[in-house]
Amino acid sequence: MKVLITKRFEKEYLKKLTKYLSKNDLVKILNNKSHILISLHDPFFKFKNKINLVDFRWVIAIIENEVIVPLYVYLKKGKKNGENVSWKNQQDLIEIEFDLNTKDIENWNYEIY
Repeated sequence: MKVLITKRFEKEYLKKLTKYLSKNDLVKILNNKSHILISLHDPFFKFKNKINLVDFRWVIAIIENEVIVPLYVYLKKGKKNGENVSWKNQQDLIEIEFDLNTKDIENWNYEIY
């Protein structure tokens, strides 16, 4: 699968987490086939992983030709107490991030790995 990283994602999320992971780490994580992807609402999925004892939560979209587009990522400790990523409680954020990432894709503001 290819990983498509938009400028929006890089600026809003990846830049804030650079002390935990690099862009290469991100690509390796997203290409890792051992993740259990939990469907939120087609084409959106969530999964979790751990890097060097740091827990991450991810929301991704899988679009045409099996291209993975990360929408957002956050640290497990960064979530509000008891809040989980679900379609019901995160629908607005997921749709907004998808729209903003789609605009980047339409404007060719992305990199493919």
